[in-house]
Amino acid sequence: MDQRKKIEKILSSAQTEDLSAYKPLLAMMKKRMPFFGRTSRIALALLKEYMGDISRLDLKDDVSKPKVRNLVFEDVQDGKVRLFVNLGKNHRMNPGELIREIVKRSGIDGKSIGKIDIHSNYSFIQVPEQYAEIIILSFDGARIRGINVAMEPAKRKKEREDEVR
Repeated sequence: MDQRKKIEKILSSAQTEDLSAYKPLLAMMKKRMPFFGRTSRIALALLKEYMGDISRLDLKDDVSKPKVRNLVFEDVQDGKVRLFVNLGKNHRMNPGELIREIVKRSGIDGKSIGKIDIHSNYSFIQVPEQYAEIIILSFDGARIRGINVAMEPAKRKKEREDEVR
């Protein structure tokens, strides 16, 4: 796999996946390291093992910044759009906490936020279309409860096809 693709895969995993199963392993590894800088040294050793030789990789390019893209909102109803966020019940997230974070980061009025669906590892939030991009951008690089937040336009709900046989 290309090194740039590996970097994007690592960043995507860090932002969107529940990595809590790996915490005990990290804790065990940290106990076996000297006190200062142990988490970063473990991370660096893992990068070395996964990436291999990076001497030819141009590190001047900022690979961590997402590429500029046009946001496309597929799920629009009555002037409101649904947003996906990678935080859910397993992250001790509830509707009030999501609303507080949105208001704190974006500055929009919490009363304008519509329906919130919280699942195990992710949530959907309905917001006015004119605020959606502001909300998404306000969560760029955000961390909540140790999780890198990924907020993006939700995909359209798939319509169930009635099978007639």
